[in-house]
Amino acid sequence: MTEFGADGQRLWRFVTNEFDLPEDKLVILRRACHTTDICARLEAEISSGEVIALAGNGTAIVNRALTSHRQASETLSKLIKSLGLEELEPGEG
Repeated sequence: MTEFGADGQRLWRFVTNEFDLPEDKLVILRRACHTTDICARLEAEISSGEVIALAGNGTAIVNRALTSHRQASETLSKLIKSLGLEELEPGEG
């Protein structure tokens, strides 16, 4: 599935191999896969950059990628929870 990056593809394959989800849940899973890829990109940016950055006026600020990653992680958690996978048996949708 080329729609996603490596992390999103891994999530898609895992969930679709284990569970037979209805179309409405597949829409949520697609969003979760895209969000997984966003988290991965932000993690790479964070690990290769500075935690504290300088604003245009020289003031030290927290790298925006940290805030974005926290928000994306919270969104991903909500999306995964809304799939209701903990309520399903493998092969069930």
